[in-house]
Amino acid sequence: MQALWIVYDIVLDTEILSLLKKHAVAGYTRWPRLTGTGPQSGPRLDDHVWPGANAAVLAVLPDDAVSALFPPLQSLRDEVGHQTGLYAFTVPVLSALK
Repeated sequence: MQALWIVYDIVLDTEILSLLKKHAVAGYTRWPRLTGTGPQSGPRLDDHVWPGANAAVLAVLPDDAVSALFPPLQSLRDEVGHQTGLYAFTVPVLSALK
């Protein structure tokens, strides 16, 4: 089991949520408005100087579900380029409540 983190520019919200629905991800936590800076996309501080914001999704999934999600996430990142901002990574889940 793995915790899948997806951090992305909020302009990609529809695409990310559609991808989760398509892959039958039934449960996740979403942070709809985050600020920060990316190494290539630059600051998104949601103010008049640095407009824009990010969002994030956390889903704890079986390994095979994560493996199925990574190729379409990579394709979306390749499509939108690094300018828009899309990053995903996993963290092992050693235990979870049932």
